[in-house]
Amino acid sequence: MTSDPSPLYGPLPGDVFREYTWKDDMIRVCWRGNQNPAAQGLCATFPDMKEYCLDIGDLDGALKAEMVFEYWGGHLGTSDQKFKVNGGEFIPLPQPVNAPTAPEWYCRNLLGPAVPILLSDLKVGRNVFQFASGPQTKYNFDWSWYFGYAFTVRVYYDAAKPHPTAQVTSPAPGSSIGDWPLLESARPHRVDRNERVDYVGYYEDFDWEGNGIYRQWHYQYRFGEMTRHLGTAVTAVPYGVVWDTTWLPDQDEPIKIMARITDRWTGISTMTEAVDSILLVRPNRSVRMYKPYDVPENFGVRVGQRKGCKIDVNGDLSRARAARLVLAGWSMAHADEIGLNGHVVVQRVGRTDDYSYSVIEVPLDALREGTNEFYLFSGTEHHAAEVCWPGPVLMVAYDLGGQR
Repeated sequence: MTSDPSPLYGPLPGDVFREYTWKDDMIRVCWRGNQNPAAQGLCATFPDMKEYCLDIGDLDGALKAEMVFEYWGGHLGTSDQKFKVNGGEFIPLPQPVNAPTAPEWYCRNLLGPAVPILLSDLKVGRNVFQFASGPQTKYNFDWSWYFGYAFTVRVYYDAAKPHPTAQVTSPAPGSSIGDWPLLESARPHRVDRNERVDYVGYYEDFDWEGNGIYRQWHYQYRFGEMTRHLGTAVTAVPYGVVWDTTWLPDQDEPIKIMARITDRWTGISTMTEAVDSILLVRPNRSVRMYKPYDVPENFGVRVGQRKGCKIDVNGDLSRARAARLVLAGWSMAHADEIGLNGHVVVQRVGRTDDYSYSVIEVPLDALREGTNEFYLFSGTEHHAAEVCWPGPVLMVAYDLGGQR
């Protein structure tokens, strides 16, 4: 069973499904073989293989199932992260892709990638989920563990299952959008229902999901609720939403948009067919996303450490009008400096001992054409401030002056 967090996993156009979410408390998974005295005390309270129970109400007409586990990857080097359902075989948890070395050697948050589970492992009623891990394979201090915030089981059904239907009507296939486009949907047959419509897009942007992929269907899950998507409508047809594209990067390929329509009486959802070949056209301005490289494995700092990575900027900065860093982190409130090219942009962001996704405004005079040096510094003696894979991106908005 693969743990590849490919966009092939997750709801796709035409899918009919229902989601069941466990979000009762924090899941802490502590490897039983830890020898660190502090870890042993915690492992007595939070051992691996602890049972977490989730009720599933309907498997009639089910075709397949998958799980989204919202988790922090834990202490660096924590290996063999996995789970099982109702005593079945272990299934590896999704890990980031495109890392130069082992993904567990990088700081990581995963809030969206799905992994398939065997439908035969599920049953109507109470289902038992258990999580486990192996030892630290690098940066070892005998404290292998990780945190989970929630998990969602998504059960897919055949088309005969009663489900809501709709289609995205705006934008149209092959059309162009600029800033603040209106998204709308229509039902083939007008029915007054208690429905929710969530719009999602396939495009290139910061990796909000933590899976190491920039171009994908972008959204996160937070305690089983979709976030970081294009927008949500809970009013009647045409379910209008205005998409804030202010900082959407320029797109080298067309955009696709689809909508998840959920009947809030039954909990059944359907993905509409995708509207494709949508072009982003902004004649007078441009937003460039510059990706990092030389991202270190252990991108965490404490007790006077300073670490960084590089970001190349190849635009004309005389036309730049605004800039921002976007990054995923863990315990970033323990940072003392977050900077670029020796300029302290902000002291700290986020939270302590928790994950965060931060957007940091950058003074234009801190930028360079060519190679830019992002850095992180902390003097804390507590948990390190960590930058998660795939690292920070730099967004720069340019005034094109009518020239494209």
